[in-house]
Amino acid sequence: MTDTPVQVEDIVAPVETTPAVETPETPAVEAKADNSALKAQILKQVEFYFSDSNLPSDKFMSELVSKNKEGYVSIAKISSFKRMREFTDKDLIVEALRESPELLQVSEDGLTVRRKSAVVPTKDHFQRSIYAKGFGEETPSLQLELEEYFGQFGDIKQVRMRRNNETSAFKGSVFVEYSTLDEANKVASSKLQYKDQDLLVMQAYCEMKAKELGLDPSEIRARPQNKGFNNNKKEKRPREEEKVETVDDMKNKVIRLTGLTSGEGAGLKEIKDAMKEHFRYGYVKWPRESDVAEIQIKSDDKDAAMIAADLQESGFTFNGTKPEISAASDEQVQAFFDDKKNWEANMSSRESSRGGRGGRGGRGGRGGRGRGRGGNDRKKIRTD
Repeated sequence: MTDTPVQVEDIVAPVETTPAVETPETPAVEAKADNSALKAQILKQVEFYFSDSNLPSDKFMSELVSKNKEGYVSIAKISSFKRMREFTDKDLIVEALRESPELLQVSEDGLTVRRKSAVVPTKDHFQRSIYAKGFGEETPSLQLELEEYFGQFGDIKQVRMRRNNETSAFKGSVFVEYSTLDEANKVASSKLQYKDQDLLVMQAYCEMKAKELGLDPSEIRARPQNKGFNNNKKEKRPREEEKVETVDDMKNKVIRLTGLTSGEGAGLKEIKDAMKEHFRYGYVKWPRESDVAEIQIKSDDKDAAMIAADLQESGFTFNGTKPEISAASDEQVQAFFDDKKNWEANMSSRESSRGGRGGRGGRGGRGGRGRGRGGNDRKKIRTD
């Protein structure tokens, strides 16, 4: 009897194979990646608020900085800003700000933040800026869209949407500051379209306006720089120690309106009222029978080139006429300065003769331009 042959497969148990399973990235890793992206966005936005490009010209932010003698600003306050409201994790905001490599310093309690150093003046920001016009109505996402659009052409410092002084309505134009002059030159020389709309692009808009008005662009003043993080509280000095005004202080701070006509309800008071809607004025000179008024600009953040450009763009009219608006030349500024000093000396003499300030006429006389009584100065003028 022979044994029945045994097949190998009869005694070897089959081996079960386990299919390969794809293992997705763990939630912890995903969360870490998401947090890194959020922190980068947070830090970028807050560093912009405190940047050399923004802080000197951002009145609200500058006021917040100046309220604390060391320049600290509440992180909760910053978190309430429109561009920060999407970030709801307060601890993540503090963590992001603590990672600022150079610009920002967070307080030990994590409640406030400040610049580590004083603002560095940016003298060439006009030259590195372009003006672009041709955008439609404002939408909630327009600011971000504009930053993304102009960011494709170079490293942008800021995109500032231009707004109406009274209504805050978007004017359909922007100022874009680039990091380098080469970037600004390249963009200015390009033909740009935004959403199939051709854009009007000008490099260094204020510089162009200055040339248009016969002003040396190199004399355009940068906006006043915030003093920084630890010396914002200014002690009021006695009057006799106040800085004496010089003619250099008036350079590019005087505008001329040529072609004015006066009349009932259209005199010195009315021209002042018209100007204060656009800037803080100082000495105003409008001689009787003259069609030229010269006005000193006292607003720290504006100069003659800016004011002239804004008034021209807004189509400014007075008493039914559209005057020619220009920045005063150096010679005209000198004459204006001398006239102001003569007026101040004259007023000081009058006040001394009255035994002090006051009396019926007060400062600047009773009648306004050309309608007052007496006095040998036919230019009824005043300072603010």
